[in-house]
Amino acid sequence: MALNSFGQRRCSTMEAEKLRVKDLNILPGQPAFERWMAKKLRQKKYGPETLDLYGGTPDTIAVVVHVIHNGEPYGTGVNISDEQIYSQIEVLNEDFRRKNSDTVNTQPEFINIASSLNVVFVLARQNEVGELTTGIVRKQGPKDFYNIRLVSERELLSSVSHWDPDIYLNIWVTDAASPDIGIAQFPLYDDPGLNDKPNRDNVATDGVVIDYRAFGSSAKVPGLDLMPKYNLGRTTTHEIGHFFGLLHVWGDDTSISGCTIDDYVDDTPISNNDYSGECVPVNHVSCETNDMYENYMYYTDDACMNAITQQQVDRMAVIILNSPRRATLLNSRGTKYPGDKVLDLALKAIRSPGRVACDEKIDPVLEIKNLGNTPVSSFGYNLTVDDFTYSYQYDGDTIFPSQTITIALDAIPLENGVHRIEAEISNIPGDVDPSNNVIKRIFVLDLQKDIIPLREQFEVTSLEETNWITINEDSDKGWELTSAPMITADNVAAFMNLYDYSQKSENDWLISPNLDFTGSTEPAMTFKTSYALNTGFNDQLQVIASKDCGAHFDAVLAIYNSPDMAVTSSGSYWKPSGKNDWKTYSADLSRYAGEQNVRVAFRVTNGYGNNLYLDDIEFFLDSDDQRVTSALNSFTLYPNPSKMGLFQLAFNTRERQTVAVYIYDSMGRMLNMKEYPNTLNQIYYYDMTGLPSGVYYINARGEKFARTKKLLINR
Repeated sequence: MALNSFGQRRCSTMEAEKLRVKDLNILPGQPAFERWMAKKLRQKKYGPETLDLYGGTPDTIAVVVHVIHNGEPYGTGVNISDEQIYSQIEVLNEDFRRKNSDTVNTQPEFINIASSLNVVFVLARQNEVGELTTGIVRKQGPKDFYNIRLVSERELLSSVSHWDPDIYLNIWVTDAASPDIGIAQFPLYDDPGLNDKPNRDNVATDGVVIDYRAFGSSAKVPGLDLMPKYNLGRTTTHEIGHFFGLLHVWGDDTSISGCTIDDYVDDTPISNNDYSGECVPVNHVSCETNDMYENYMYYTDDACMNAITQQQVDRMAVIILNSPRRATLLNSRGTKYPGDKVLDLALKAIRSPGRVACDEKIDPVLEIKNLGNTPVSSFGYNLTVDDFTYSYQYDGDTIFPSQTITIALDAIPLENGVHRIEAEISNIPGDVDPSNNVIKRIFVLDLQKDIIPLREQFEVTSLEETNWITINEDSDKGWELTSAPMITADNVAAFMNLYDYSQKSENDWLISPNLDFTGSTEPAMTFKTSYALNTGFNDQLQVIASKDCGAHFDAVLAIYNSPDMAVTSSGSYWKPSGKNDWKTYSADLSRYAGEQNVRVAFRVTNGYGNNLYLDDIEFFLDSDDQRVTSALNSFTLYPNPSKMGLFQLAFNTRERQTVAVYIYDSMGRMLNMKEYPNTLNQIYYYDMTGLPSGVYYINARGEKFARTKKLLINR
């Protein structure tokens, strides 16, 4: 297979549309399209709707995912796994219905216009001849990768696999030629009186094409080998926006004159910046207004996208209700299972407890969804915690197709430690998929608390001697301590044996104590890893955070795949031999400043790669780009000489302790004394602008050390 490098261009839909118009000469121009759109929006405003896309029972669209691979085994390379596909469908439903967890990041001024489209995307349930299907088609293609801007290349993909676009939303997932990662075909409109060209189109290419490394979400399926900036499924969300008639917010003109170019949507601010590859933009003002850079129709990184506006929803509603091959998608027969009656009740999640519980009891909450086409009003369900089972009967409101309910159960008292929980729904005669009726997992009840600053160097004999929590779902390999040479040969580090791990894609957690960030201004952390790349295999390390004591780890701070972590390559069992075998990373925790129940977790996903070592995890009260280091049980004084008496002391103590700092003049007279409790790695700032030029002495005294350094003040 030829190598295909990426400059990672989010979307090439506009360029492809220009080529399509030029090469095929079959499409109406943009002005005519916008005249038709304006007419339909007026009709929508003053006339009744035939379908409700704003509330009530959501309408459903059947999706078929065509995986056009290069002959790789299932789950590798372009031949992506079902789980990766499922994660993308989940992202689409969250994003368009504004159920995504990162809506909290919408800028305050845009919260009132952020909206949702009442449509549910499902993988097709019956194929074109009425047979049961998974909605996933896998075919080997004729090329290694495809220039998806070209109509001819998309026709080639379609010739390999294509379903009726009047019934199904076709998504082709393949290896896209650099630099493109996503493209959609714009909708048509049906109003000959407005057309300035014959209203014909290429039916075969109608749909969306996404590069396999930008399809799906690493946050939902850890271990996916996705592009770092496009690893949360938002490329597909962006392209589906185009598929339903949305333009780029900045009108595809980033010049100064771009302030006169619009996306024809009044509630998205006029913009001339695409914010390609940014998150969060430092300067997000253009055309004299604050830009809604979090809009799905910008080019910001996946982690920054979280919203569409009300008038963007209005525009999509016009397309869905009126456009050829869009209106017929709603509730098409592809969304229905074969036969008259299908029962499929699914246990979707155990919402509570989360990974960690911080009370002396748990309050279980289950989420159940009706995936069939038949209402359900009665069923049984059980909850087993450790060795005790609680049984219940549901006789509540009817659960209609596609509806999700939550069930809160009575509190259950527990003791500190690791616990197993299992939920099961039962007594559903004829349920077509019993495999989705059970969820099992491990959680930890932990009441310990700690504060920052904090340093964990794992210089003990076992993790049980620390306040860190481990979760080992499969009871196979898990986090442990081992010798791992760094500065010294007898250094100890946390260790995951991924080289001999027998279960692929298993997750193992190493979770910090419950940390109080009160008093922090710009908290940050650093840590070190040692890892060797085993070519052809990919392990993954995610650094994720929780601000509710570990109930929900819903913030991904960083994702590192094998190439990101590697200090070298090795097909053998990896063990570091010295300091050159380690990498240092940092993470910004400023979003948690002032929070009282923060946990940070290191979650590893096994991909048959190589061993991972983790050490020297350090939490800081503040972030300083010019942070300096100091010898152990000492401090660094800088700048020295000091202009005007402004200087800083950066400490590095063996453990948290009270440190007293004395300042003396050259005659030995004490000029200043301060005590700093819980000193570990802090930087203390001094303003001694009242002192004359000369030599001074800074004396720091800890519980087991004393250091004095000379300071020169120049005026």
